[in-house]
Amino acid sequence: MSKLNLENIIQYLGKLTFRNKILLMILLGALSALSFAPFYIFPFLIVCYPLFMLMSIISDQPKYAFYKGFAFGFGHFFAGLYWIGNSVIVEADIPNWVGPIMVTFIAIYLSLFPGLVAYVLKYIHRNHTVSKNLLNISISFIVLWSFSEWLRGMLFTGFPWNLMGYIWGFSDIMLQSTAIWGIYGLGLITLILSILAFFALVNRWRIISAPVVILGIIGLYSFGSSRLPETIEYVEQVNLKVVQANIQQKDKWPYENWSKNLITHMDMSDDNKAENKDIIIWPETAVIYSISEEPLRRDVMSSILNEEDILLTGFPRRQRDPDQTRIFNSLIAINKEGNIEGIYDKSHLVPFGEYIPSFITNIMIPLGLDKMFTGGQGFSHGEGIKTLNIDGMPSVGVLICYEIIFPGQVTDPENRPDWLLNITNDAWYGESTGPYQHVLQTRVRAIEEGLPLVRSASTGISAIIDPYGRIVDQIGLNKRGVVEGALPQKLLERTLYSFLKEWIFTCIGVTLIIANIVLLRRRHPQKDKA
Repeated sequence: MSKLNLENIIQYLGKLTFRNKILLMILLGALSALSFAPFYIFPFLIVCYPLFMLMSIISDQPKYAFYKGFAFGFGHFFAGLYWIGNSVIVEADIPNWVGPIMVTFIAIYLSLFPGLVAYVLKYIHRNHTVSKNLLNISISFIVLWSFSEWLRGMLFTGFPWNLMGYIWGFSDIMLQSTAIWGIYGLGLITLILSILAFFALVNRWRIISAPVVILGIIGLYSFGSSRLPETIEYVEQVNLKVVQANIQQKDKWPYENWSKNLITHMDMSDDNKAENKDIIIWPETAVIYSISEEPLRRDVMSSILNEEDILLTGFPRRQRDPDQTRIFNSLIAINKEGNIEGIYDKSHLVPFGEYIPSFITNIMIPLGLDKMFTGGQGFSHGEGIKTLNIDGMPSVGVLICYEIIFPGQVTDPENRPDWLLNITNDAWYGESTGPYQHVLQTRVRAIEEGLPLVRSASTGISAIIDPYGRIVDQIGLNKRGVVEGALPQKLLERTLYSFLKEWIFTCIGVTLIIANIVLLRRRHPQKDKA
């Protein structure tokens, strides 16, 4: 192309064969995944999503737009979620080829969302030319993509991973607006800025789009920098001790290692200091024994505690009902006497990882596939998110593993906690992008709720995070150590997002829809043939 402008780009894309269009969309989707942690190559965002929009709208029919959107989604989710395959192949009895197949099926399902975005976009604007209706098409695309992310986070238990707003994860300042409109709202604003930045690059409305992008970025930065205090307030006389033993997945579950791993955690936690109350935190399933049933083992564990200390650890809780024995992925709080101060059972379980959805259980069990995903017995669902009120420590909201990734669903609305605790394994994912993306989502939940958050991960990344999402201290991936420090104070005033959840995001989206309808009616689109 001799000149970079919108017309030349559309002409070039239109000349591609259908096969090459599909391949290009897969490539664009894969490149867009590099906008997220830990790479943050956000210029790909400015190119990939606008080209996704253009490729969809120049399709002959909505069904061809769907194919292109599906191809974009497949590249995006396969590249962005490749680490999920590691969670399968770490098991010795599962062949390595199962991992890529699992990621493929997940990517196929998630690709339905971009596919539907492209289909609906083309259907709405099937009689509209790009040149005369570019603004309307862009507004439709922004709204459709943003609400598709929200739907992806809700339907079929939800999986809101790598949402658009997370591309700002490299900057504490740029994430601060999530305290107002949440990560979905930040994603919508981000997509607006990306589309306008693309228009500026291709010399379309440059005199307007470029200043709007600059002002938008300045606005996000100014709000974030003004919101962040220079100092952090801490809870008095409470000391956190987050243990990261760095026990690899292959060494965690064999029965002969249970006792050794328990002793490792105890040795790393033990000290003779008694100046402050210690809250000692071990990660998800750090103890494999069902210690809620074993008072003698709890007595041994409590020997490392001083008088007012509390030990919080993940473990698989066994509950013997009259007709069956159920297993829960749980956290237990133990005091100096070995007594149980509180228990939380994980309620939002990972499909196929921790349980098999009931509607396909009858298919998988005869084929023996249930053992491939859950080892033959999955976990049972807990009663829901709740706050633990334990004597001698601030009330805590517990979230196990990926329960932390769901915006607006991390606190008990009837009993709001003083801080959040996320215990997780993450040893499943090895040296991959997964743990970095997971800890980023943890930081954003802290900002949204205005609550400090402590993260304890088996192999990392463990951290103490203040209510502004800033990491106070951490242990990196695949390292052994203890994060020790005071607990940051929660914000004195609750964030707007903690009250309104997704209502601001929804209002922005509805406003855009109304504005789009008004613009379309003024243009009399029924007379504007493609």
